[in-house]
Amino acid sequence: MDDDTRIAVEFVLEHILPPGDPSRSGLDFLANALFTRFEQAGRMDDLEVSISLYRGALNLRPPGHPLRSLSLNELANAVWTRFEQAGRMKDLEESIVLRRDALELCPHGHPLRSSSLNNLAVAVRTRFEQTGRMEDLEEAIVLHRDALELHRPGHTHRSSSLNNLAVAVRTRFEQTGRMEDLEEAIVLHRNALELRPPGHTDRSSSFNNLAGAMSTRFEQTGRMEDLEEAIVLHRDALELRPPGHTLRSGSLSNLAGAVSTRFEQTGRMEDLEEAIVLHRDALELRPPGHTDRSSSFNNLAGAMSTRFEQTGRMEDLEEAIVLHRDALELHPPGHTDRSSSFNNLAGAMSTRFEQTGRMEDLEEAIVLHRDALELRPPGHTDRSSSFNNLAGAMSTRFEQTGRMEDLEEAIVLHRDALELHRPGHTHRSSSLNNLAVAVRTRFEQTGRMEDLEEAIVLHRDALELHRPGHTHRSSSLNNLAVAVRTRFEQTGRMEDLEEAIVLHRNALELRPPGHTDRSSSFNNLAGAMSTRFEQTGRMEDLEEAIVLHRDALELCPPGHTLRSGSLSNLAGAVSTRFEQTGRMEDLEEAIVLHRDALELRPPGHTDRSSSFNNLAVAVRTRFEQTGRMEDLEEAIVLHRNALELRPPGHPDRSSSFNNLAGAVQTRFEQTGRMEDLEESLRNYEEGADHVFSNTLTRLGVAVRWAALARSQSHTSTLKAYRLALSLLESSLVITPTVQMQHKILSGRNGYPTLASDAASYAIEIGEVAQAVEMLEQGRALIWSQLRGFRTPIEQLREVNEGLTDRFLNTSRQLESLATSSESKPITFVAQDIATGASQKLVDEMYSRKRRLASQLEGIVAEVRATSGFEDFLRARRFSVLREAAVEGPVIIISHSEYRSDALIVLHDRPPVNIQLDSDFDDNGPSLVRDLKSALQKVQTEPNECDAGIESVLESLWNRVVSRVVERLGELGFEKQTRIWWCPTSRLSVLPFHAAGPIRVENRSRKYLLDDYISSYTPTLTALITVRESKPEIRGPDIGRPQLLVVALPDDSLPKVEKEYRAIRKDRDFVNCLVREQATREAVIANFRDHDWVHFACHGHLNPEEPFLHAFQLSDGDRLTLLDIVQSNLPNAEFAFLSACHSAGQTVSSAREEVLHLAAAMQFSGFRSVIGTMWAMADDDGPFLAKEFYKRMFAEEDSPELGFKRSARALRETIQHLRKKRGITVERWVNLIHIGA
Repeated sequence: MDDDTRIAVEFVLEHILPPGDPSRSGLDFLANALFTRFEQAGRMDDLEVSISLYRGALNLRPPGHPLRSLSLNELANAVWTRFEQAGRMKDLEESIVLRRDALELCPHGHPLRSSSLNNLAVAVRTRFEQTGRMEDLEEAIVLHRDALELHRPGHTHRSSSLNNLAVAVRTRFEQTGRMEDLEEAIVLHRNALELRPPGHTDRSSSFNNLAGAMSTRFEQTGRMEDLEEAIVLHRDALELRPPGHTLRSGSLSNLAGAVSTRFEQTGRMEDLEEAIVLHRDALELRPPGHTDRSSSFNNLAGAMSTRFEQTGRMEDLEEAIVLHRDALELHPPGHTDRSSSFNNLAGAMSTRFEQTGRMEDLEEAIVLHRDALELRPPGHTDRSSSFNNLAGAMSTRFEQTGRMEDLEEAIVLHRDALELHRPGHTHRSSSLNNLAVAVRTRFEQTGRMEDLEEAIVLHRDALELHRPGHTHRSSSLNNLAVAVRTRFEQTGRMEDLEEAIVLHRNALELRPPGHTDRSSSFNNLAGAMSTRFEQTGRMEDLEEAIVLHRDALELCPPGHTLRSGSLSNLAGAVSTRFEQTGRMEDLEEAIVLHRDALELRPPGHTDRSSSFNNLAVAVRTRFEQTGRMEDLEEAIVLHRNALELRPPGHPDRSSSFNNLAGAVQTRFEQTGRMEDLEESLRNYEEGADHVFSNTLTRLGVAVRWAALARSQSHTSTLKAYRLALSLLESSLVITPTVQMQHKILSGRNGYPTLASDAASYAIEIGEVAQAVEMLEQGRALIWSQLRGFRTPIEQLREVNEGLTDRFLNTSRQLESLATSSESKPITFVAQDIATGASQKLVDEMYSRKRRLASQLEGIVAEVRATSGFEDFLRARRFSVLREAAVEGPVIIISHSEYRSDALIVLHDRPPVNIQLDSDFDDNGPSLVRDLKSALQKVQTEPNECDAGIESVLESLWNRVVSRVVERLGELGFEKQTRIWWCPTSRLSVLPFHAAGPIRVENRSRKYLLDDYISSYTPTLTALITVRESKPEIRGPDIGRPQLLVVALPDDSLPKVEKEYRAIRKDRDFVNCLVREQATREAVIANFRDHDWVHFACHGHLNPEEPFLHAFQLSDGDRLTLLDIVQSNLPNAEFAFLSACHSAGQTVSSAREEVLHLAAAMQFSGFRSVIGTMWAMADDDGPFLAKEFYKRMFAEEDSPELGFKRSARALRETIQHLRKKRGITVERWVNLIHIGA
């Protein structure tokens, strides 16, 4: 505000309306004065001050004040005016809210009701113009009608109501094409004009509006009378808008459009020349920054092109366009080649657009393609070409404007074209490719995986038809590469990324120097290489990417339509290099490149939001290096701009919320402003909740939300963790096989500590039961999913047999897909790329998984709608989970960077928490490393191996187990009680069952297994499931269990011969598969006929793929973990896995998934399983078998099921083994019991 205005305001407030003066509410008078001056001079500071004063006046008129509605309307009008100036949607939204409030204060009969109705109608119609929401337009029409009813004939505002309603119904006509609306609009405009006689201030507007409606009707009907009347009306309006009038440019432009239209009908050059003059005059009145300047450019360009059509003055492409126009003039209505001329001219205009980016060319091309299509009815030989060409033009316009209607129409048109290009048609491959590109583009907008999967299938079909030597093969290779790389970004499958790289290299080879698409190939291959660098950290990939991006940029000089993309991509690559090397030159270059790209992406450009985002990330990175707050502030502004361009439903909206939240969080960390903290948390929450964004992206946002909220003790922390756990589960839904799912969970986006972190927070706030629930929900996700497919629902069958059968059938199909042998890793070879055979199989699996998962989701919803099944397949509550402790306590060892705890789950009491020492948070993982280091010395330095293991056992006792035992005693659990261990995260490989030694009075060495019978369970649900699936008491008619022994003695395992003979001795219920009998097929077949099984063979860990852990069988055959999972053995009871690593895990295995052979045996149906944590000594096999089974069969008269005796029998056998001379620690600690 200038000095004069400030002095005036201060004088009024101090002398005319001092504090306490009852007239101080007259602030609105001063606001009105400033608002009026803004309208005259356009000074924004006047508008801003008036808004502040209007707010002050409103605050002084509380609910019930007789002038409150007036203040609401005045403030609404001011903020709406600011919206018109600045385009800020929040101003428009506030205006609508205020006007609704004002309307509520103007009931029927109120003198201001009609004004309130009109004002609200204008506001919601304006929002329609911004968002396209038809609900707003419909509401506006209703409101305008209500206002008109209150403005009876003779009312001073009736003409305005007539005009406003006319504008609204004409707008609806433009959306729906309903001629009734257009006819009503014309009648209303005529009525309004009659009420605005000469001298009326709004007469020119009525002339203009009626003229626009008449022109529109002409366009629909071709009646020249309407066009002539429109021209007369526009001239009348222009006469009433002399030089200096604010609306003169609009009248000039409108009249120019009308006379141009008449020229097109009559060919009178006077009209065209006048139109050009008028358009130039209008353009002069629309300087840079004017909202209608682009329209004047467009209109004048159209008029100039039309004059060129008459004069023929053009070069190269321009000459081609003239020729096409001359040809079209020679193809009058009825001419057989008229459709071809339309098509050819459209093609030329599209080509010029591709070279220059002038939207006028593209718009004209679309019109021409539609005209051509109308002249090619069903059966016309070129109809499919018109479908395809029009679809291409619509897709191009979508890329420029982002209007989804254009993209949807393009997809429909491409499908129509494909139907006409049957197998064998020469253009079928093009139709396949074009449709694929369109549906992939829709995926990029909506995130619907169905579209991406369809696109990949279509691209593969097109590539098959583009054999080597085909001119379009490079395009097919490139398009398929882009699609599979996009799928990699959704699923994390490295096979897709590797295939994309191979495809891009092949495409580049087919695009030598001079090829028009060579720059695109450089760019695409560079992008794929950058992505691989992000996964592997190989600097060679990043350096190659930068070189390729520079090569692409050289081929995209200033003016090239792809230059902004090349600038942005190169910027991203050098930014990444900066992150690796810290070279500031790279960061500075990235910022310059991003700014250059942004300049080439003006408002309306589809990639403008990406440029805002990328530049924001770069300048924020510079802030982190230099501490310059200007950079951070700019980053925040840029992120806000990006978010505004990504409305609800945009697939990148979550990313924008995340980035803005991160930048604002950084500012909070610098300044401590609580507003920034709250905003950051809100943004994280909205980003995590945005269902249209990628699940993995949302998961990352939720994790960051939880971390920030927790660090600030915010109340949203628990909510954030819950959502993150839910999203972690959902991240597996789109992935068809367990192997692919494991890659996600073990990769960078697997968030291995999420469940433990969430549980640690729940413990921190005293919600121990919730902590147990969170650990159960977020751990062993693969096992949980598979277990869900086998959920017993016989009770549901009694209620709805059909629904039960549908659930079981769909679940079986999903399990079959998840565990299918096709999920084994795919190796890329050149032949695969040529035929697509391997990847087509994967594509089909993805599509099938998505279809089946959708079916199952619907079925589960139906089940939950059934009385008594409301919680079907929901995460189990603690009231259910505690059933795992019905036969003894379960001790969960929760480990997190925040804290570590031992949670004792009890059957009949709340869970008990024991917080472990703070140093265990760091030292827990070190015990894992110490154990691994010790075991590596088992062959070469056995004494050091034993010493290392003993150190680990002693640490476990001192830091964890001793405290658990002490609390168990306090809880009344005596020694020799059965207990279950459920360690989480990395700690799941530690031998808690053997912790010690325990100090006793006689100085003998005593360990936990001497006092308690320990078992393990991967999860509480796993333990509950194995108990539920078998009766507790073996009836007299059940008989003795049948035991299968699988034995593979050889030179490396000579004692296996003695081991299996010790088991079989004098026992007629023991059946053996030995040596060559032990094939994979024979073992699987015999599983179903035996309750018990004993493996005595080699066990192998696959370092990269846990589902390929295996038992070694005859002739090099293997029984893999995946084979075991595929088995469903309802009668199985007990398994002894006397093989190396049968309960061992690898470093690459996802921490919380507990993927080992013993867990697989338990999942397949075995209630109790004995396995080995590491390599087993062959010498121990015969002794263990003899002593163990002697104990198992010594109590045959016991009512306890045999498999439940296995834990006690193993404990006693190990105690006996430990007493033998020469037995090292690693040998007796090795074996563990899992299950019931």
